[in-house]
Amino acid sequence: MYSEIRFTLLAAASLLLAACGGGGSSSSGSAASPVIVSVPAPSTVSSGDALSFTGQANSSAGQITKMYWQIDTLTLGANALTSVTNADCKSTTTSGNTVNCVLQVTPPAKLTADYTYKLSFFAVDAKGNTSSSSTTLQVLQSASVTNNPTVQVGADATVTSGDKVSLTCSGSGGTPATTGDAYSYQWVVNDAAGLTISLAGTTGAANSFVAPVVKTATTVKLQCRVTDDKQKTGTAIQKITINPVVKPTVVPISYSGGTVQPGAAVSLDGSKTVMYDANGNLTSGTIYYLWQFKSGPASALPLQVYNATSSVASVVFPSVVTTTSMYVFTLNASTAPIAADGTSADPVKQRDVVFVVSPLPPITLTSYNLVQVVQSGASVQLKAETPNYTGSAPLYFSWTQTSLPAVALVGTNSQIAGFIAPTVTVATTLTFRVSADYQPITVANPGSASVDLLVQVLPKS
Repeated sequence: MYSEIRFTLLAAASLLLAACGGGGSSSSGSAASPVIVSVPAPSTVSSGDALSFTGQANSSAGQITKMYWQIDTLTLGANALTSVTNADCKSTTTSGNTVNCVLQVTPPAKLTADYTYKLSFFAVDAKGNTSSSSTTLQVLQSASVTNNPTVQVGADATVTSGDKVSLTCSGSGGTPATTGDAYSYQWVVNDAAGLTISLAGTTGAANSFVAPVVKTATTVKLQCRVTDDKQKTGTAIQKITINPVVKPTVVPISYSGGTVQPGAAVSLDGSKTVMYDANGNLTSGTIYYLWQFKSGPASALPLQVYNATSSVASVVFPSVVTTTSMYVFTLNASTAPIAADGTSADPVKQRDVVFVVSPLPPITLTSYNLVQVVQSGASVQLKAETPNYTGSAPLYFSWTQTSLPAVALVGTNSQIAGFIAPTVTVATTLTFRVSADYQPITVANPGSASVDLLVQVLPKS
């Protein structure tokens, strides 16, 4: 309703300006045309509400017999308006000798950019005189109902000092990616309420932290940010209320975690874990520990944790990792012994530690002798080269012959292979293929890199 009133008032103002030779709209027609038309001034909107545009026409030569609106899209690739009503001006009103035609439009529900539309108004009188005028409508992307992702976080919760707090987040809407993860996630502390909040990680839909010790109930706010494929972001906040301890308790602390290389042996250090009394003050006493493997890549086997019941444990990551992989370990701490399944007579407090294992670099395979020419009966050496490889992980090789006549190939699982050239009566080309990988090459694993070598065998002269 507001838009209709606004545009009607603007149209009236435009009509007055047109009579004086001015106005914000463009018009066309014969300079002597008795038909006068007016439209509202250009408009920009940031919502998807329905809009009304009033076109007005009158003629000093007779009655207006025909009016209509024409809509053109000025933004390449823009979606059409969701609805257009009365573009043919079948519904009109009159005021004196002026005829009004109200065009009603609704912006598109989904916009990938700011869209601009040209609205042109045409009028014809009884003697065939014509005139037209145009205006523009710009719809900002913020009007799109799917502009930004919608974010859903876990329910607000109440915990006790020292508890592990799990955070969950999911995204929908916006423009999800068509390959890989649909959205990217980031957790940040929105309001720490004067406390120190250490998140187990910053990326990923799930996260956690250990509730710090408080002496009075304190509410903190954690924000999840979800970004879609168009780099549009939606946010939501999860509130956690932390209550004081009611009996002596431990707070697990570990500064382990981060990015490591394949095959790395790292420490899981929980030695900074502390104990608090019922008044929330630091105290001393025996603390019991249990380190557990929590999760890893979908196809990965659980990793063994060494010295798992000590404050400082250790783990060795797989030596072959071809994609970025996340591993999570849990530090359990209590004032009573902890069983292997994580249970204890006293409350068990937990903290997650996250490691990201970087993938091994792609293997580049070649040979400095891709083509050789030898005599029948000659000893031939085939050597694979990996010029860009600087890692420490072992490489596996496999040689096969892909053309006849067959030869007795030796060293088929080595970087260097060889054979004795067969006796031929005409020049004969033999083809060999070498493949390489970080894991043994089998039928199921043909290797991640390969190259062909040619050996031309000549008859003995």
